[in-house]
Amino acid sequence: MLVRLLGGALAALVAGSALADSVAGPVQLAPTADCSARADAQWSFTFTQNPQREFGRITNLAGTVLGSYDQASPLTGGTFSGVWRQDIGIPQPANTLIGSYGGAGDNPPTAANTAEFFILYNCSTRQVIYRCSGNLGTCPTTAQLGLGRTSESIPSQSPGTLAAMLLLLAGTGAWLLRRRAVILK
Repeated sequence: MLVRLLGGALAALVAGSALADSVAGPVQLAPTADCSARADAQWSFTFTQNPQREFGRITNLAGTVLGSYDQASPLTGGTFSGVWRQDIGIPQPANTLIGSYGGAGDNPPTAANTAEFFILYNCSTRQVIYRCSGNLGTCPTTAQLGLGRTSESIPSQSPGTLAAMLLLLAGTGAWLLRRRAVILK
């Protein structure tokens, strides 16, 4: 019974985190992303009206802007699927965590007609730490904010939650030991 309960809770946590990654369209780190030249994303989204502008900003954990742009958009036709180019202007040391943020939509941007993405990754190992896509306002915009989102998804961050989980674990262990002692008699 307890195993089923804990398994159900784990499944709910995993399902909730999977939904957060696929709001508007899939996004992943592009093969061209690195530490020195590009923070590209493989991204797709649909639009009902042609985007007026495209934007992007690349940052590191120190808050340094490694590259940015805001330009007119040439997109037409209702969909985009491909590599979203994000140029890095300040090369970074190995293992730097880089936040790649970008999007397209209205000018000025609106939540109804602007899509965005964010990827936080280790530029040497190419390990993705956090990713997000959705309508404007869904995703973090800097590496620092992206790293903050990773700790939000772990429910045991607050002292109260951690204490409750430890009490539950201790109580379960005591119950199992007592049950084993009764069976052995």
